[in-house]
Amino acid sequence: MSRIKEFLNSTKDYPKISAFASGLYPFLHYYSSNLSIADSFSQLLFLVLLCFILPQIIFAISPSVLKFLRLQFLEKFRLSVLNIGIFISLLIILIFHLNKWISLVIAILCVCVSMLIYNHLKKVIIIQFILAITSCFVLMPSLYFAVNQDNDTWTKLSNELISVKLDKTPNIFVIQPDGYVNISEINLPPYNFDNSTFYGWLSENGFINYPNFRSNYYSTLTSNASMFAMKHHYYSNTNRSNLKTFNALEAIVGKDNNTLKILKNNNYKTHLITDNTYFLINRTPLVYDYCNVPLNKVSYYDTGNVKGVDIISDFESIIDTLSKNKNFFFIEKTLPSHVMYSKRLSKGISQERIEYLDRLELANEWIKRLFEKIKKFDEEAFVVIVADHGGYVGLEYTLEAVNRKLNPTEIKSAFSSMLSIKWPQKINSKGLKFKSNVNLFRNVFYSLTENKNLEKKTLEDTSFIPYFENGNYSFYKCIDKDYNIIFKPATPKD
Repeated sequence: MSRIKEFLNSTKDYPKISAFASGLYPFLHYYSSNLSIADSFSQLLFLVLLCFILPQIIFAISPSVLKFLRLQFLEKFRLSVLNIGIFISLLIILIFHLNKWISLVIAILCVCVSMLIYNHLKKVIIIQFILAITSCFVLMPSLYFAVNQDNDTWTKLSNELISVKLDKTPNIFVIQPDGYVNISEINLPPYNFDNSTFYGWLSENGFINYPNFRSNYYSTLTSNASMFAMKHHYYSNTNRSNLKTFNALEAIVGKDNNTLKILKNNNYKTHLITDNTYFLINRTPLVYDYCNVPLNKVSYYDTGNVKGVDIISDFESIIDTLSKNKNFFFIEKTLPSHVMYSKRLSKGISQERIEYLDRLELANEWIKRLFEKIKKFDEEAFVVIVADHGGYVGLEYTLEAVNRKLNPTEIKSAFSSMLSIKWPQKINSKGLKFKSNVNLFRNVFYSLTENKNLEKKTLEDTSFIPYFENGNYSFYKCIDKDYNIIFKPATPKD
């Protein structure tokens, strides 16, 4: 306490401390909120440079800049303007992601405020340090969970399955329209949408639509991690205190993707095509042989669409370089997506439904265009259109699903997901039961091998949802293997 009083009463300026304080809270707050997608060394290095090294450089050269611009009369405001300006700028960049005009208005206001309170800069610095300490209390439990969370246990497959020999090796295209609800739910409340024209097109082009298909987990990361690992994780990779999922990208695009292991063991070339950075942000070393998004276009701190990247154009540019068989593609696009994530952004249940259905029609057209390109390359391709989860239509916002107990209609809206498959003529799909994402590739590989032992290797088609209670998230089984809507505590044996 005496040190703080000494600091406040001192006549010194402490520019280095002021620079350090301006970046400390934004750095810690970003990590406390985003550790699950910012766990690489390159991201850490970038954020250290942005939050600590750059402010020190700006503070150090600022006297020379003022002198060069003949603005020495502003010297008394310099430290205050820089401290508050950098502090707010980092929060805008890392946390709020505001547009440039709002950012400009806030920047001007901050300059004005900092000039008014320049005599109280040391008090501002103390407040910044207090904020940083509070962020540490949030960050440390997440850091502990991240360090101790391990994919090795839940992603492990039997040797028989991981080393299975595929007797048929067609080109396989997995197309994922994010949040596309299943055929069995789309014409019912709360969707109430006639999608028969698109389903007719699918049938005309040889697709089989699988009704009552659903995801096993509620989000893109938790669902896709399970689908590609071909295992249930029972949310063992998800922190109960904040619902952040760790190491999911390792199971989706990295070393724990069992689907890719099996394909590579059978000499497939693998390709990831997307138009966003959601699976790429933390720079997980890709197991895919090819990705259309260059690393230099991937932000170090934020996910989103990649400017200048187009899935169909990128697909067209690579197909001429491919061999005629043993190619695997995972093609993912964030259409039609789902209702708004948070209550703050929601436009209300009715408007969210309208906008979802507008995006669904865009997804229909995109799928048609993409399939025409695939068919031109290989008319006998194995094409799987599979969503990661439902559209959450009927809810005001997505997070509502984990903040209250959903009714059966709402559960189906969240978990019901599209599955349509175009089977090559030489592959027998009779007897295969497609019910949920976790067994998708188990069934696909079973159809490609003569190893009949794999027939009994499927897992229970159960679905699980988080639910906030008593200050933490608990996990509940919400759909059983027969598509009954239930609500009971989940256990690993489920």
